Amino acid sequence: MIQHMDKSRNERLTRVGKGSAGSAVMRQFWQPVALVEEFDPAVDPATRDRPLKAVRVLGVDLVLFRDTAGQFALMERHCAHRGADLAFARFEGDGIRCPFHGWKYASSGQCVEAPAEPTGSTLCQRIKQPSYPTTVRAGVVFAWFGAGAPPPFPALDCYNAPSTHSFAFKGLWQCNWLQAFEVGIDPAHPSFLHRFLHDVDLDDMGNNAAGKQFRSAAAGEVAGERWPMSRVMRELCQPKIDVASTNYGMQLSATRDIDDSKKHVRTTHAVFPHTFIIPLSETMTITQIHLPIDDTHTYWYSIFTSTGEPLDKTAMREQRARFTNLPDYSPTSGRHNDWGFNAAEQQSRTYLGMGEDDINVHDQWAVEGMGAIQDRTRENLGSSDVAIAQYRRWLLDAMDQLEANPTGLLPEALAQGTLAMAPQTFDGFL
Repeated sequence: MIQHMDKSRNERLTRVGKGSAGSAVMRQFWQPVALVEEFDPAVDPATRDRPLKAVRVLGVDLVLFRDTAGQFALMERHCAHRGADLAFARFEGDGIRCPFHGWKYASSGQCVEAPAEPTGSTLCQRIKQPSYPTTVRAGVVFAWFGAGAPPPFPALDCYNAPSTHSFAFKGLWQCNWLQAFEVGIDPAHPSFLHRFLHDVDLDDMGNNAAGKQFRSAAAGEVAGERWPMSRVMRELCQPKIDVASTNYGMQLSATRDIDDSKKHVRTTHAVFPHTFIIPLSETMTITQIHLPIDDTHTYWYSIFTSTGEPLDKTAMREQRARFTNLPDYSPTSGRHNDWGFNAAEQQSRTYLGMGEDDINVHDQWAVEGMGAIQDRTRENLGSSDVAIAQYRRWLLDAMDQLEANPTGLLPEALAQGTLAMAPQTFDGFL
């Protein structure tokens, strides 16, 4: 276990800009760049006539637009001519045009017109704006930033489910991607960070649906009684954590003993390099991806997948939109208002004191409160951090492997595109 971190390794683990070891690893995997709903005029009226947005991924500034054929195109933001900002380009349906000198780029990034050049000039034929392949899965636009042809898309349930059974949303956090991701591979923290001091009626969630993850019932019963997850996490706060290596990353099992004959088991998954899959209820999972915008900003993308009834996506979006500012999907709470902290609530309702309806703000406080980039040289890991320590070793190993063979893909055991089956989560009594 990595018990103590030195400054140089912390830098290596967290930096994602061009030329960094972190960027090299991330470019071996499909990355989310936007929600499809961001191009819905009902969500953003500005996209009705100009479906173009500036995005930032791995420290690179880009523009993403949807052409009249409905296809997404992604290219670097600064014009290949003299670097003008294409976030202000003229949208022309089949491409975009730089307002500085009229250079037009097709969806492929190929320059097709340079109107200020002499008649007969072939300059534009030799110019191609750096561009990246895109695909849409589960309401999310993904892009491939690696060399060569992209690998197969990972075969997770959330990407293969019918559109009626999946819903995607995202949020902006003011911190490095790694500390955001490490929350999801920490099975001990829900017993404290997400602890509710009182349970609610399992048959009447009301307006608490957005924060339902630790309020709904665990699978199974204890002495004929259903236990809400809030009780499980509150009363059983010392899980035994087991980590098993898999072809996609790791399977985490947190076992909480009730008595000699009954235990609660929660099984989650970490998919290398920055995705985790957790149960929300007996029939729904959350797949959460942590996109490094740059070294100090992260978008989390959550895909909710139902194995039961179709989802009411309008209601799910409205529940989360209450806590979100558009168009950047930044949370309404943050350091500027102490993440909504309420001392009276901390004494009487929740362990943290930052609300009951949106547990995302709990995680947001935990990771943003560490600083823009966590100083891991000051931490002291315990046995409950076994998954975090193992993951850091894997990430450092992947960086070393790619530096030794810069043109090669990661080994098959870590290549996201090789997933042959979707891992299953579990949350219940055995």
